[in-house]
Amino acid sequence: MFALDHQVSPLRLYRYAHGRTAGEVVAAYNDLDPAGTATLRAARFYDYEAWPQAGRRPGAGAVAIFARIYQTTARRLVTDEVYASYGVRDRDLIDQTDHRHLDAHHCRQVSGPAVPGTKGTKVLSPLVPAPARCADLLRAVGAEEADVKRRELLFELALLLGGTPALGLLRHLTPPERERLAAAARHQGPIDAATIDVLERLTARLWTMDESSGPRRVLPVAEAKRAMVDDLLKRGSLTPALRERLLRVYWSLSHMTGWCHFDLLDHAAAACRYEEGLAAAHELNAPALLAHMHGLLADMALHQGKPTVAMDHVFAADGWAKSSGNRLQQAATFLIIARVLSRTRSDDESLRVLDRAISLAGRNREASDLRHLFWCNQDRVARHAVFCLVGLKQPDRAISAADPIMTEMGSGSNRSGWNRERGILNLEYATALIQKQEIPAATAMIGEAAQITVRHSSARLVHSVRRTRVQLQPWEGNKHVRDLDERLRSLSIVV
Repeated sequence: MFALDHQVSPLRLYRYAHGRTAGEVVAAYNDLDPAGTATLRAARFYDYEAWPQAGRRPGAGAVAIFARIYQTTARRLVTDEVYASYGVRDRDLIDQTDHRHLDAHHCRQVSGPAVPGTKGTKVLSPLVPAPARCADLLRAVGAEEADVKRRELLFELALLLGGTPALGLLRHLTPPERERLAAAARHQGPIDAATIDVLERLTARLWTMDESSGPRRVLPVAEAKRAMVDDLLKRGSLTPALRERLLRVYWSLSHMTGWCHFDLLDHAAAACRYEEGLAAAHELNAPALLAHMHGLLADMALHQGKPTVAMDHVFAADGWAKSSGNRLQQAATFLIIARVLSRTRSDDESLRVLDRAISLAGRNREASDLRHLFWCNQDRVARHAVFCLVGLKQPDRAISAADPIMTEMGSGSNRSGWNRERGILNLEYATALIQKQEIPAATAMIGEAAQITVRHSSARLVHSVRRTRVQLQPWEGNKHVRDLDERLRSLSIVV
């Protein structure tokens, strides 16, 4: 409404809408600066508001802070013209910054299956990968690319790879790489090693997107890319070596799409993708890939409360991991075995298996170590000790193991990564506190995990928040529990 009467930048329009003076916004900005060193002055702030007609363009980090002040997305604070002037990493930051949850009038939808013993919620509807509306995609592509020919190519690739969400992936490719990818999709010429290099790099970047924002943004792109690779595999112009590499990309995308479906609690779709990954691994005759897929199926069965199914898969995973001879894959497999044992046995066998996993993960990496094990190191494996100790009902040891991990995750640059993992760890910590009947501290931990769901789309995390809250039922009348329930309702997490 203000835009109808004031031909000014979105930054100034949002200030008008919030009824703030420039001095108030500057003070709020300096208070919110994550480094604690902000020295924004009113004169510079007016320069930001005047851009691009005059003044100075704000940095992407500044736009992100303003988005928090105005309780909106950073993308809404910049015009298409200004957005196009930022570099690749800055556009990533602007795309990912969303503080609408701070607005009391914003209705946020959080879906997920009901937790036994709680009030029902809507079942998660299947996510069907499809391009965004063409009008929205055209607008987004126009802001992304100024050159007309490059814009047409980008639009074509974005449609091929799932619509608007794919732009965050494609912006990291050079124009020649985009042309190479488009040529492969059009079946114009043979697939070469450079084309597969591009596909492998894009797959690795999808994992980064999943860690930062969650599966809803990644899944449409991963499914579309998987379909593209499947189409390329059906062509007869591949050499055996190139076909093997492309089949490994297909396996990786089956892994990724299965993982995303699982994180959205679509277990049937996840199982389908994992089974297709098993078929690809058999065709490759790759024991390590077979072991990893069985491990993923075991972890999903454990989450579903199917320990017998989980045990079947870990036995298979163990056999294939030994056949692979890859120490890092053996570490990843022992990790899954330890998780399953902690829920199926009451002794410390799971901890002994986890120690073996930690030891193997600490060995020097070999040239044959696989891309899907990029995360497997001693620190990451050791974090699962908390899960095992909670399952064994040893809360004091679980808390002692969790404290240094929480400190490390919350320090410096680590705060911006591994959102979902940090939330899950918070809930494991909360469960240990509930076992000790330390209710105020437990509710605080659950509240921190719930806050992560605002910036990450993991339905599994939301479900875990609800499931952990159920453990507090004996203390329903406790003030801290009532306050937690109010906070969960404000985040659209209904228990």
